[in-house]
Amino acid sequence: HAFNAFAPAGDVSGELVYVNYGRIEDIKKLEELGVDLTGKIAISRYGKIFRGNRLKNCEDAGAIGVIMFSDPLDVAFNGTDPANVYPNTFFLPSSGVQRGSTFLGDGDPLSPSWTSVKGAYRQEINETANLPKIPSQPIGYGDAERLLAVMGGAEVPDEWKGAIPGISYRLGPGFDDDHQGWKVRLVVNNFLDDREDNNVIGIIRGEVEPDRFVVLSNHRDAWGYGAVDPSSGTCAMMESARILGSLVKAGWRPRRSIVFASWAAEEHGLMGSNEWVYDKIHKLMNRAVAVINTDICVSGDILHPSASPSLKSVFVEAIKNVPSTKDRSKSYYEFLKEYYKNDETPVDNIEDKINILGSGSDHAPFAYYAGVPSLDYFFDIDKQKYPESTGGYPTYHTGYETFFLMDHLLDPGFKLHKTCSQISLHMILQLAESAILPYQPLDIVKELGKAFDTMEKENVTKTLRDNGAGAAFDLMKESFDGFKLAVDRWTEKRNNIKKNDALGDPISQRIFNDQIMLLERTFLLPQGLPGRDNYRHALFSPAKFNSYAGAAFPGLSDLLHGVSKLNGEEKVLRFKEVRKHLSDLMIVFRQSSSWLSDEIEI
Repeated sequence: HAFNAFAPAGDVSGELVYVNYGRIEDIKKLEELGVDLTGKIAISRYGKIFRGNRLKNCEDAGAIGVIMFSDPLDVAFNGTDPANVYPNTFFLPSSGVQRGSTFLGDGDPLSPSWTSVKGAYRQEINETANLPKIPSQPIGYGDAERLLAVMGGAEVPDEWKGAIPGISYRLGPGFDDDHQGWKVRLVVNNFLDDREDNNVIGIIRGEVEPDRFVVLSNHRDAWGYGAVDPSSGTCAMMESARILGSLVKAGWRPRRSIVFASWAAEEHGLMGSNEWVYDKIHKLMNRAVAVINTDICVSGDILHPSASPSLKSVFVEAIKNVPSTKDRSKSYYEFLKEYYKNDETPVDNIEDKINILGSGSDHAPFAYYAGVPSLDYFFDIDKQKYPESTGGYPTYHTGYETFFLMDHLLDPGFKLHKTCSQISLHMILQLAESAILPYQPLDIVKELGKAFDTMEKENVTKTLRDNGAGAAFDLMKESFDGFKLAVDRWTEKRNNIKKNDALGDPISQRIFNDQIMLLERTFLLPQGLPGRDNYRHALFSPAKFNSYAGAAFPGLSDLLHGVSKLNGEEKVLRFKEVRKHLSDLMIVFRQSSSWLSDEIEI
């Protein structure tokens, strides 16, 4: 029953071409090597990027179908012998097949940007963008071996080689001398159907500010048994609800409301959360404090956080108050500081290891459409112990994601699950109980400062100046400097208020909290990013060509992608778009600075 959701039904035959991970750079490398994908069936290993981007990249290069498999190099680091894979270890056996969606969008594909409720207009499938147009089928590496073993063409570059035993990885197209004239027939029997599903929402009503709320969320649908994704996260959320519920029974109420959300249909494109955001957009943009999302809690044993920059400090404060799972005499913060000293890229500040949020889970519509600061975290594979890991966990979305895997291999005794719940509880209580909301806008400035440094180092600013966008960039940077100054002033004011306890009355407190709570909304572009109206956050949004990854200044990155290949009028028009977007960013920083000011400007 393994399939790639939203890949169309099809029956195609053609020669086989190996495309590595199917990234943009892989397709470009094939072109350099003289291998044409037009009319061919691509065979690609999973990893590095979202499978929907992989399918789209191959489709754009002319492929008529794609076969995806998990290579042992990425999912069986210690080899493929039975002793080295499930059920003896957490590594994937040869029959493991990763399922998953290929839709390059979020929410109901037939109601983009509006909520899919009964009676709402829904467009036709042929009117819907971002659905793949070529068939795709996932297989296990045992089946992939049968195909790769007889492929012809030149050997692949060394960095493209996988680890299926006895296989000489070749580019194709086609097959070896003993199998000339052979073709691969790819038959996909997928079908699209309308099904109704529901979110499940629970609420602890706040006592002082019941109209302000913090959301703790997880989805409950799975590609198979789902012991890791999503049930480890579901377990932690339910435990947090149980703990807080027992406090409510004893008479406690939080200052602000707490919402527990179990999302429907996440695996088919974050449907439950997106549709809820579209339906509640005005309430969320005016009343939501933050979202803590635990899609997965346990897929390894090292904490891996991603966050809106303003919430980094909330996460750090939480792990300072939770014991380490490795050494109970230390906090998890102390453990991570020691751990990162041995990392491939050592850091002094744990904040530097907290990534910008990408997409791929239910925090995305809150952070990038509604402008609600969000945070997602989980225990990941130890990259120091397994440096071969390219992201994800070996049994991801396969039939081997079982209770046995969790109970015997990943988290015997469920200690990591307990820690996951404790971290959630600490963050919820910081956000729901603090008199002054604990956002840190300085971390927004720091993250953007890194992005400006990267632009300079990678000659982005030179490219802009060489193509007539230098003046627009300078104005945008000048506006950012004004925003930075406004953040410094606001931070100084907040520190003085805390020091002198200067917000005694509830009205002043509400005014001050609303100012910082709603700051993130000033980063939204009403029309969305260039070419991506469902992503409105101008400063931090998922990368266009890998929706799992987050990026600063995503619109600028999108517009400059592939610009070196453009010529003549096409290039002139692209840089006209770039100047327009730089103007949008300048205005965003100007308006954000104004928002943080106490002056009524005319």
